[in-house]
Amino acid sequence: MFLVGSFFLFSAFLVTTCIFVIFSKNPVNSVLFLVLAFLNSTFLFILIGAEFVGIILAIVYIGAVAILFLFVVMMLDIQKVTLMLNIKKYVPIAVVFASIILAEIIYLTVYKTTKVNPDIIIKHENNTEQIGDVLYTTYFIDFQLSGIVLLLAMIGAIVLTHVYRPSIKRQNIDKQNTTSSSNRVQLVKIKSGQGIKND
Repeated sequence: MFLVGSFFLFSAFLVTTCIFVIFSKNPVNSVLFLVLAFLNSTFLFILIGAEFVGIILAIVYIGAVAILFLFVVMMLDIQKVTLMLNIKKYVPIAVVFASIILAEIIYLTVYKTTKVNPDIIIKHENNTEQIGDVLYTTYFIDFQLSGIVLLLAMIGAIVLTHVYRPSIKRQNIDKQNTTSSSNRVQLVKIKSGQGIKND
């Protein structure tokens, strides 16, 4: 009874925070409500026994992605009037995507749950072991390909944002490795009472 009550409590908080994310006028408040929504999702995953997914959600999305969103939004100078005008332009697309996501949720929660095979044998009690077993056996190639796609996306972002400017000093690793001390250091004997003559 306690678990059921906790589940409905966190679910209500999750729906409420998602509504505030959408309808909040201040982008900073919207991101803060998004962090709270991720936190409620973490509690929900832990309650249903998926503690690994919940902890990963907290570490990755709350600890990295949402905080990055918050920093970016705080650094941007967003005008509320311009923001509202741009939002109205994307309402039809938002309705289409919301309908698709809602249809997927109904399909997964109503249709797929009634078609579950009861003869599935659970090999491990720990769902972390189950996820690792599936990722590194059945979906090993897909898992590695997704990592390569993310690596290419990171390299592409670096290449696209990199701007070469001649005025900025750059490192030349080959030149540094081939340079000897005789080219950099000069030993000068100085007589007492005389300074160094710099050419």
